[in-house]
Amino acid sequence: MSSRSGMRRAGRVAVAATAAAVVLSACGSVGSTTTTTSSSAGSATSAASSTAADSSSSGGATGGATADTINIGLEQSPGGFNPNSAGANSVYTGYVDNVVNDGFVDVQPDGSLKPNTAFGTYEKTSDDPLTVKYQFAEGAKFSDGTPLDFDDVLLAWAALSGNFPTGAKDDAGNDVDLFTPASTNGFAQIEKPEGKAGDTSFTFVFKEPYADWEALMSGGVLMPAHIAAEQGGLSADNNGQALIDAINNSDTAALTPVATFWNSGWDFQPELPSIPDVALLPSTGPYKYDNATNGTLTVVANDQFWGTPAKTKTLVFKTVSAEEWVQAMANGEIDAYDPSNPTQDVVSQLDALGDKVKYETGESYSFSHVDFDSSPQGRFADLRVRQAFLKCIPRQELVDKFAKPVFDGAQILNLHEFLPAQGNYQEILDQVPSAKLYDTVDLAGAKDLLTQAGVTQPYDIRFIRSSASDLRGQQIALIKSSCDQAGFNIIDQPDPDVFTTLTTRGTWDAAVFGWSGSGLVASGQSIYVTGGDQNYGGYSDEKVDSIWNDVVRTVDRDSAEEKKAPMEEQLWANPYNATLYATPGLSATSSSITGAGFNPTQTGLTWNAETWTKSAG
Repeated sequence: MSSRSGMRRAGRVAVAATAAAVVLSACGSVGSTTTTTSSSAGSATSAASSTAADSSSSGGATGGATADTINIGLEQSPGGFNPNSAGANSVYTGYVDNVVNDGFVDVQPDGSLKPNTAFGTYEKTSDDPLTVKYQFAEGAKFSDGTPLDFDDVLLAWAALSGNFPTGAKDDAGNDVDLFTPASTNGFAQIEKPEGKAGDTSFTFVFKEPYADWEALMSGGVLMPAHIAAEQGGLSADNNGQALIDAINNSDTAALTPVATFWNSGWDFQPELPSIPDVALLPSTGPYKYDNATNGTLTVVANDQFWGTPAKTKTLVFKTVSAEEWVQAMANGEIDAYDPSNPTQDVVSQLDALGDKVKYETGESYSFSHVDFDSSPQGRFADLRVRQAFLKCIPRQELVDKFAKPVFDGAQILNLHEFLPAQGNYQEILDQVPSAKLYDTVDLAGAKDLLTQAGVTQPYDIRFIRSSASDLRGQQIALIKSSCDQAGFNIIDQPDPDVFTTLTTRGTWDAAVFGWSGSGLVASGQSIYVTGGDQNYGGYSDEKVDSIWNDVVRTVDRDSAEEKKAPMEEQLWANPYNATLYATPGLSATSSSITGAGFNPTQTGLTWNAETWTKSAG
């Protein structure tokens, strides 16, 4: 799954959140939603929400003067310009990327894919081998005027395919690549694209079938190759010929500084005190970067955009904590917010605001979980230690305290690749006998397993979580109150830059965060397989690897999902992590906003923010 939530990370299709997106498939309903104006909350009834496209033609700003600026609250600051780098990939990066970078396809709120013909066209021309031809739209270009063409495509393939090893090995013995993407899902299956500098059409030929081929070229995949080349010491002249040559010749010396910039040169500092020079951040979407300071990022309408112009001139993304956003909305400081973990207190506070605010709730594609460092050097390397930890985590109490107050139907999540909102959740769960082994706390059993493992008790566990999330701190406190009784010593370790820390094994033992889903089949692969880019804890299981290898080659969705059932069993038999619960979803906007709508996928509230308007006054 590719995107983290609250901490929310995004492998957007990417994907990350980028066709590295979280895998949750859209089988069946995405869940009902309730649309509520605060003043009428007491009588709200469940109903399918109208699409944002429909709502943009009525209410709110319709028929009157509109404001030039809409303020959007973010629970955490975005990690960078490049949504597919391991360091910047997050849901919050994706929320901004939704409006600054376009692609050939858009993921819809129901998980379906919609071709974006304004950006370009694509056609599957062969099934054997799987072959897809793409054509950029006439006039497609970055906001600095540089045309979109072949060097941008070739750089994306190079960065996301894992085909440029450095010669070094990681602690699991896997090759270390020059590039550090959040995921290589899909692109690792593509042969090197053939073409010449300046080409505006290109073809992907797959080495083997890939289930989510159509989602690969979504927004955020194509970073500006001319910027990466120049920052890496190569000339960007002649439509990027020097970079094309370096990639075609696998010139490690020439590519190393380019890869270094692609990996981190577009990153933002924690808490967003500023952003890199906007000249380094040219966009391909309806908005472009303008400035940032003290956790506030401003994007403005892209005057070079060749598609439908944005309806509102300026969007301002403000970092507002989960504890402060409702008050910020009441004060008019923000106009929209998509909390990662809504609570009953939040719902009550929104209801108290009367007709200032409208909000929607529904079943979400996000879920909370606790990950372990189970690498050979990790504190959870021993199977018995992982099993002991699972036995002491009070999963039902976590559900009762943090999920049920918002959604009464919340339950312990016992699968990794399927959520209760999906129509086949129970069908798959019935095929996974080990899924309910850890539903109830067993302190005596946990302590016995620690003793069998021969570890010194109390056994220290450095438990990291976002320092911006009080809720995650409360969850760790609840786990500590239970697991410390079983022989563990839980050390709460708040971190302002959790996802950088996660990539550095040896600095953490357990982590609580959330994955956000996209409705794809195969994008969870990099989380679970040996050496996967999003497998932060170094988990390795040959059976899981084998099943994923089969799933990603199965183009039929129903067949692919059935094949995941034995993998779900193995993920409990040799525990990967502790899934907790599916997160109830909520999105809120000022009553003056028109066009916004609840989106249960990782793409989030801003999936269509370029269409929003705000009534003036």
